[in-house]
Amino acid sequence: MTLEFEIRTLAEGEKITEAGFYNIPMHIHHNQPCDGYSVTSSVLRKCENGTPADVWAYHPDNPEREEDTDSEAMKMGRVMAAFIEDGLEGLNKQCFVLPTPKPSRPTEAQLEKIKQGEGTDAGLKSYTYWKEQDADPRDQITKEQLDLIIKMGKVLAKDPAACAALGGIPEITMAWQDDRTGIWCLARPDQISFSGMVSDYKKVATRGGYLNGWVIDRRIEEYGYDMQMAFAGEGFFQLTRNHPDQVGLIFQWEKAPHHVILREIDEEELAIAKFRNDRALMTIAESMESGHWAGPGEHVGRFVRNEKNRERLLNEMQIAGVAP
Repeated sequence: MTLEFEIRTLAEGEKITEAGFYNIPMHIHHNQPCDGYSVTSSVLRKCENGTPADVWAYHPDNPEREEDTDSEAMKMGRVMAAFIEDGLEGLNKQCFVLPTPKPSRPTEAQLEKIKQGEGTDAGLKSYTYWKEQDADPRDQITKEQLDLIIKMGKVLAKDPAACAALGGIPEITMAWQDDRTGIWCLARPDQISFSGMVSDYKKVATRGGYLNGWVIDRRIEEYGYDMQMAFAGEGFFQLTRNHPDQVGLIFQWEKAPHHVILREIDEEELAIAKFRNDRALMTIAESMESGHWAGPGEHVGRFVRNEKNRERLLNEMQIAGVAP
């Protein structure tokens, strides 16, 4: 399967009004770029693995919404993707290395003193330094983070299967409207190939443990990465009318020797994940219509003990002659 489709670029302030492939920055992808309410995979996973209330907390119609914060993991993911796509040139476009040594960011008390014209030398030095750094729109990384990215990139480049999976068009937003709800859907895997491959790269920290297939499979289930990839596969189908031939994930250990593990998501697992995505879409649509965004404490539940502990304790009670 070899296909060709137009990849569109939006003008400043322009909204997505038609289904298609779009070359837009990540921050626009996540900031309601359509002419109606849009969801990304992270929103669907938040609804399915959390609750509708977790979605409402960040919903654009919520007058008291929380602001999404940019995590260190998300930043490093962007930087690594840029390095994979275009080497050091791509890295320099995406980020810059903070000069060292660097002062700590000014505290609220220091900022207030500076505002009142009473800033100390240390406070003013810190304020001036970070004002200059923050004026650069690129991501900020340390020399240590740069060294880690380059080391991991070299290991990744030696893995033929990983290179093939990451050989498509990077960071393209697929946009379409859900037929049932009218909600705009935005999928953005790290790589898509019109030859029929959709893939995403994940950097993994194991907090002292080792990286292996068991860890990877637990991560996929825990974070809903199967839902993410099913959503990307659905976007590919909606826009090309062809299902991708391969949908998969590339995991890499951030600790040396930076092992690489690939996981293909097969048809049955994609079908299960698609069911969950569709259910989340319907739940969000129903919540928007009713104005009620249920939380985890919606109903009083019954305590359920771990089954193994329950059997052990009942056995001990039986021995003691006090079994219920």
